[in-house]
Amino acid sequence: MAQLVRLKFLGNVYELKGDDKEVDLQEVASYIEKKAEEIESATPGLPPNKLMVLTVMSIGRELLLARNRLKDLEENLSRQGQKLLEKINTSLGEKI
Repeated sequence: MAQLVRLKFLGNVYELKGDDKEVDLQEVASYIEKKAEEIESATPGLPPNKLMVLTVMSIGRELLLARNRLKDLEENLSRQGQKLLEKINTSLGEKI
């Protein structure tokens, strides 16, 4: 079932529809609104187009940081799993 969400951004209201079952569009809309409000309060008087660009850049930066952290965690987990597997194999080999 499609989600219908109203996003209020820069004085405009956008109606968004989506079928993604893993992501709540209302949560996404709220996050975008919050990020825009943070930037606007930190730099009042920005023209709407600059506010939109700064909001997108900020969210993009967060996304790339999260991707990098996830990649690092996956690599670390893989290394630790490999070490554990080697220890198990060594231990089993000694008992045989």
